[in-house]
Amino acid sequence: MIWESSYWKDDLLSLSVKINTKYRIAPFTEELSVEFEKDIMISLYSIRKLIEAYKLSSDTKSIQLKVKSYGNLKNVTLLNWHRIDELFDLDNPIDEKLQSNQLYNQIIHSYIFLIATGEEKGIDGFFFCSDRTRNKKLYYIELTELNQFFTTVGNDYPAHQRFDYDESIQDYRVYLSTPKNIR
Repeated sequence: MIWESSYWKDDLLSLSVKINTKYRIAPFTEELSVEFEKDIMISLYSIRKLIEAYKLSSDTKSIQLKVKSYGNLKNVTLLNWHRIDELFDLDNPIDEKLQSNQLYNQIIHSYIFLIATGEEKGIDGFFFCSDRTRNKKLYYIELTELNQFFTTVGNDYPAHQRFDYDESIQDYRVYLSTPKNIR
């Protein structure tokens, strides 16, 4: 259980700065790739823990992030997962939205995680899908979209909470909100 969330949220805000000062502009290397993947995985796991600890407002918890999806063409396996151009219909992207919990679960349980770089240098975004969706679709998220999400989470400090006892789960449902005038 997360007791004090500011340390976790400060790390997300630091990553936001790092995205803009390093990942989006630095030449792509294997070392950068590993560092980026670790940062993304740990950050999304942190967001999952913040949500589960009721440290984020209901508005932030329900954010939907813009992604593109690509239909599956062939069976994805341990030996071919990196050949996304053969496995997915990359010529026909579909605009979708993933709720935050769908996003972090897809990435935490990723079967595919491939970084996309720009024409010159820097990371533009990445492709991903979980072990469960690998033979259905592949997702792509732009780094700017994810960065905006990290910033929102890092600045979210709920001021109001409501607890409603739910007999069906024999526990409380928690609703957290941030006053609209703070945003």
